Amino acid sequence: MFNKQVEFLKLVQQRIPEHLNAVETLSVVLGIGNDSTYRRLRGETALTYEESFKLADHFGLSLDSVGIDALKRVDFDAGMPIEKIDDYEAHSNRIMDRMLRFEHYGNDSHMYYFALDFPLFYIYQYPSLLRLKSFYWGKSILGLPEMVDLTYNDYEITEERNKRDLNIMRSYSRIPSTEIWTNTSYVATLKQLQYCWETGTINKQKDALDILNELEALLEVMRIQSDTGKKINPITGESTGADFHWYISDLSVGNNAVHIRSENNSHTFLSFNTFNFIETSNAAFNKQTKNWLDNFLKRSLLVGPVAMGKRDQYLNKLRGQIDSIRSVILSEEETLL
Repeated sequence: MFNKQVEFLKLVQQRIPEHLNAVETLSVVLGIGNDSTYRRLRGETALTYEESFKLADHFGLSLDSVGIDALKRVDFDAGMPIEKIDDYEAHSNRIMDRMLRFEHYGNDSHMYYFALDFPLFYIYQYPSLLRLKSFYWGKSILGLPEMVDLTYNDYEITEERNKRDLNIMRSYSRIPSTEIWTNTSYVATLKQLQYCWETGTINKQKDALDILNELEALLEVMRIQSDTGKKINPITGESTGADFHWYISDLSVGNNAVHIRSENNSHTFLSFNTFNFIETSNAAFNKQTKNWLDNFLKRSLLVGPVAMGKRDQYLNKLRGQIDSIRSVILSEEETLL
């Protein structure tokens, strides 16, 4: 009897909604008959590698999800290496694919976003922010060969990508979420802008000021979302999106982390290489991540109508950081950021 297989298939069955017949569902996924599925569930017939991979991919499980290895080892999907512009586009497609998948989880899903840097999804609503981030990551972080001699003035976001990215933001607006921001959630972006300005990569004041103005506009979005408890629809600008909870934390954290839970699924994303992400559905890792986030939430302040004073102090602090970089651009003053 293949005991590890039986344990693995029990985890798989936990991902199948209760209203569906587990055996019939597995039979469809594996492309085999019900009798053959029963034999695999009982451990009488071994799963082939291809069958194991099908199940892991379909139900969002790691192949090491069973036994002691799951407590020590975690498999992550890091996507394909980004070595040229086409790979960069594939990275954006990967984000869109994940967002559409999680949107379809329905109202029982919830996204927790711990924001070392403010959540990625907001840049898709602001063309200058999107342009800055995409340009900086591609040229300065990845060193893509097509961007070596490219200036910010020459860099454009295609209309096709604008449409795709808006779909990512639209999906995000439909997923109930909790965001945890810190006092440094704007610092990375502001330092990126400062670097581009001081190295001459961005040489027009208007371009730099447009980015800062959009960062200020985002703060107004956060104020409205915290007041209403709803996300703003990126198309209409109205607070008609999913439920929204905004926390502010004085604690420091080393990276962005996203944890998504639903009735039958859990998934964790961690940032790496500045902007990229690795992901896993490993049960033990997801449990540790959820415990970590819960601990931060207990030590963070939920902001909104009942904590407007603290929220406004926080917003003013971030506005002060924006003004500090604005002074660099307008008056060549020094900044403490």
